[in-house]
Amino acid sequence: MHYKGRVRGGMTGATGDGLIMYETRYGLRHRPFLATPDVAGYYPATGHERALARLRQAIDDQEGLALLTGEPGTGKTLLAHHLLNNLGPKTISALVTNCHFRDRTALLQAILYDLSLPYEGGSEQELRLRLTDFLLQQSRAGQAVVLVLDEAHHLTPDLLEELRLLGNLEAGDKKALHIILVAQADLLETLKQPGLVALQQRLEARITLEPLGVEEAADYVLHHLRRAGARPEAIVSDECLGMLARHSRGVPRILNQAARQALLLADAAEAEYVDAEAAMEALAGLGIEIAEPEEPERVSLIANADVEDSDAACRLYDAPRRVL
Repeated sequence: MHYKGRVRGGMTGATGDGLIMYETRYGLRHRPFLATPDVAGYYPATGHERALARLRQAIDDQEGLALLTGEPGTGKTLLAHHLLNNLGPKTISALVTNCHFRDRTALLQAILYDLSLPYEGGSEQELRLRLTDFLLQQSRAGQAVVLVLDEAHHLTPDLLEELRLLGNLEAGDKKALHIILVAQADLLETLKQPGLVALQQRLEARITLEPLGVEEAADYVLHHLRRAGARPEAIVSDECLGMLARHSRGVPRILNQAARQALLLADAAEAEYVDAEAAMEALAGLGIEIAEPEEPERVSLIANADVEDSDAACRLYDAPRRVL
């Protein structure tokens, strides 16, 4: 079946009332591949779980500062949200999502704002003292405060030094503030500057989030389809799954985009299931060109796999597709 030209006006797949057509055709309860971080649909990939465990350890061990890096689309922001959502009742958390700040005053205001504290008015030092007083009060009351700064590669050396000083705050034998920097690898180059030696020395927890392997990339697609109420073996061919898993390079954002567009293309073509041609067209639409393989790429679907079972990763076989 040919897909080019099937979706007029772009690959939207929506009717006038906002209903996504493929949800109806393929029996989905909701959209399986979202453009924004899907915290409820968190997929416990091996690398993500290890990163999560190390970040929790950094908090428990009173390390003060931690760094999570990874290439764009690997799920750093989602992991940060998942971490903050599962810290427990004795933790106050804040997430600063935009690290484009002109100076220390703007940084302090953003932190105060996300902690629901007064942030307007006052000099830089007054804002710093306001934040310091709050942090020490919470620490004495037995509350941990965790601050995540996303897109931290945009922070200047001067702002990083301010964060180092905030991370030094202690009440007794406990850190008053736990800081997690979430950034692209560019931040690693910034940290090499001579003026940031003290920060470098305090960054014991340095975690790199790697893309998914082929097997976990395939299981990632299955995981989201099952969560949406689908029987993946009924709507996605093994060749399609293999193509998405391999050519996405294991980057969850690309997997989401490619799988979503493949569903839209198949639906627009009124196809009963999503095949390799739909996957190839979807990937091409994302600028990922694929040479025609001599043999179809297959990823076998796992029978009786629980939705939340990260060990039910798909295996690659040359055998024909299994019927579940």
